[in-house]
Amino acid sequence: MSLPYFPMFPTDFEAKTSHLTLAEDGAYNRLLRLMWMTPGCSLPDDDRWIMRRMRCSKEEFEMVVLVVIEEFCERKDGRVSNAKLTRVFEQSDEAHKKRVAAGSKGGKSKSLKTNNSRPSNAKAKTKQPEPEPEPYKKEDTDVSLPVSPACDASEAVQIFNEAAARTKWPAIQKMNPNRTKQLKARLSEAGGIEGWRSAIQKAEQSDFLCGRTPRPWLGFGFDWLLKAANFTKLMEGNYDQSTGSESAGTPQGRQNRPDPALEQIARLARIG
Repeated sequence: MSLPYFPMFPTDFEAKTSHLTLAEDGAYNRLLRLMWMTPGCSLPDDDRWIMRRMRCSKEEFEMVVLVVIEEFCERKDGRVSNAKLTRVFEQSDEAHKKRVAAGSKGGKSKSLKTNNSRPSNAKAKTKQPEPEPEPYKKEDTDVSLPVSPACDASEAVQIFNEAAARTKWPAIQKMNPNRTKQLKARLSEAGGIEGWRSAIQKAEQSDFLCGRTPRPWLGFGFDWLLKAANFTKLMEGNYDQSTGSESAGTPQGRQNRPDPALEQIARLARIG
């Protein structure tokens, strides 16, 4: 028998051996292993031989090993064997022989096919041209290629935080999936990272967005900028400075509105 293993069925084994002591259980397992490795899957019915192979003393043999042999093994014709192990041995041996025979038959069949194949009529040419090398592709090493959207988003966050340090805007502390999605949309609208940089510069130059007006508006922040409508207004110049005007930096449309308080003062002055 060439198989170095035998199948073990733990549930069946435990059901039949649960009454054994730890020493008896170990002795039974060692007996089964010795039988499997011995030709014929059985041991000589010789106490000294078994004691030597079991590596036990005479006392251990009589108090443990003999108890197991008498309960689970058969002593017949000068051999000690276990009926179930012998049955499993024979089944495994038969299955192994069939696999060996099938493998040998398959190998012979393959060998015959190879031997009976006709030789190729192809002839080597005297001069075979070497294959042309792959053409050099400039784009493989072109550093001007656009970077990935993930890189653009990371750089956009850095640009905003640098501006926030100069303008006292709230800095970005943490990105989340929603912020990232909106940021990528704004980057696309701006034409990439350079367009985003221009948008941040426009915001920095606006007194209104930076809270530098007499009545400062402090609502500007990263989330405000990510909103599509706000970003569009910024890019279209609604928050650009209006030179020569006291209301410079306020959104267009509010710059030329008269101050109600000043109008009231003027009316009173004319009446007086």
